[in-house]
Order: sequence, then C-alpha cells, then structure tokens
Amino acid sequence: MDYQTLQFQDDKIYSYFKTTTEPFDFLEWDGNILNVWNKDKIIEVYTYKDLRKLFIF
Repeated sequence: MDYQTLQFQDDKIYSYFKTTTEPFDFLEWDGNILNVWNKDKIIEVYTYKDLRKLFIF
C-alpha cells in the first residue's frame, strides 16, 4: 500500500476517533491493523475489515 493511501486512511480514522470515542493518546495504523493507545497500553484493536464498515476506503 502506498504512502498516500495510508495517509488518507489515517486522516479519516483519526478524525472519526477524535470525535466519537473515549480519550486516547495515539493511533497506530499500518494499513491492516489499528491499535488505539492510551497511557502506554493498547486499549482497542481494529482490523481493516472492521474499519471498512465505518469508512469507504
């Protein structure tokens, strides 16, 4: 997956999570797995398949 596609997806994911979820420190997206971090712990994990239900990638 190219950088522009990953950046586009990351921007959409960040915008959504920033406004609709519990507080988090950062999101780690590699194009397949999204880890949601808070206080040095992964608090949620989503797959690409999970996120496709929320976004049009």
